Parts: sequence; structure tokens; C-alpha cells
Amino acid sequence: MNLDGAACDALARAIAADPVSQQSVQLALAPPFPYLQRVAAAVAETPVMLASQDIHQEAAGAFTGSVSGAMLRDVGVSCVLVGHSERRQLLGEDDNLVRMKTAAAVEAGLTPVVCVGEDLVCRDEGRAIEHVSRQVKAALGASGWVDLDDVLVAYEPVWAIGTGRVARPDQITEVHQAIRQLLPAGACVLYGGSVNRENAGDLMAEPEIQGLLVGSASLIADSFLGIARAAASA
Repeated sequence: MNLDGAACDALARAIAADPVSQQSVQLALAPPFPYLQRVAAAVAETPVMLASQDIHQEAAGAFTGSVSGAMLRDVGVSCVLVGHSERRQLLGEDDNLVRMKTAAAVEAGLTPVVCVGEDLVCRDEGRAIEHVSRQVKAALGASGWVDLDDVLVAYEPVWAIGTGRVARPDQITEVHQAIRQLLPAGACVLYGGSVNRENAGDLMAEPEIQGLLVGSASLIADSFLGIARAAASA
């Protein structure tokens, strides 16, 4: 819930105009709901994809304040975040709701980016793998998800989001390998957790990391583009 319409527009246009957006790295921008159409216009006829930060689990109906998959697709959205850690923590979204939202995205023709991750207590108690595996297995219950060309899971250790802490390579590798064992071959596992342009290159050099889910560092064009260039060079 950052930036206003003009700032979202300027950010999207700067990213879409940069040569890195034409390179092998694939970029997606997820603005707040009110600015989806504005950002869609800014990235039109470029390889930059439009993403949504959330989706409602039902296709239509009396769900005041919610946005359906069909509505998102209608304004140009192609992928959607599902189960982001902030929604799990702050809004009480559980594994069952994440499964339903994943299914809703698939039904609407959108690619869900299913977010999973453990908090610090879970990590310190040695339950990270168990916790994350349960989250992935729950999402796998969504009809049609594993049949998509792009199966995307984003591992975001909650204790490393916005804290400046980044999980160690061995910690990331351990969790990503556990996730990958549950997914079809060719699935893409992203890492998100205090990603910035200083650490993006090292992160993308890790064989288990196929992409990055960027948080606050995506709010400034130079910062986000620096991450994109590091990913393109990895």
C-alpha cells in the first residue's frame, strides 16, 4: 500500500523503458488495485507483465470490497500473488483460503505466485521445512495449478522481510529443495526477503533460486532496475 497514481505511473514507465526489460529476465509489477489500469497502460506493448497483489476466492457475487480473477484479467493482469506473508499474518489467511485463491486464479486464466514461508519462532524451533512443506501441499490441492506451464512458488522467510536480514545460502537451498520435491519438474521457485541490488546478484547465483520477489526495493526505479540487471547477468 505504497505510492500514489502518478508515482506508480512514473515507476512503471521508467522500468518498462529500460533496456533490461527487453533482456532475458522476466519482470512483473504488482501495483495496488486502484492503479492496475494505469500501470497496464504504462507497460503496454512491452515485455513487462502486470500482476495483482491479491485475488478473491470467488468468481463473482456479493463480496463487497473484493476483486475477482475475471476483473483482474479484464484490466490486463496475467499473474497474481496468493498467500503473501502479510496477508497470512495480518489478515489471518490460512492454508485453506490460499488453496481456494490459487484455484480461483487458475480458473480465471491467471498464473498464481504462491507465497510460503516461516516466522522466526518456527525457524528457531527447527520446523521451517515442515511448515513450508505444509503450505505448499495445501496449495497443491488447488485444481489445475500443477498443470500450468508456469508453476511459481515464492519462498519468503517472514523473519527476513523488511528486516535487512537475508537467509543464508544454505538455509535458502534447504527450503527451496524441499519445495521443489513437491512440485512438478520445471517449476520456478523464487526467493523474497530483504532483496536489494547489493545482494541480488549473489542470490541469483544460487542454483536453487530461479527468481526474486522484491519488496520495498521495488518502489524506486533505480533500485528495482539494479536488481533486474543483476538477475539478467546471473
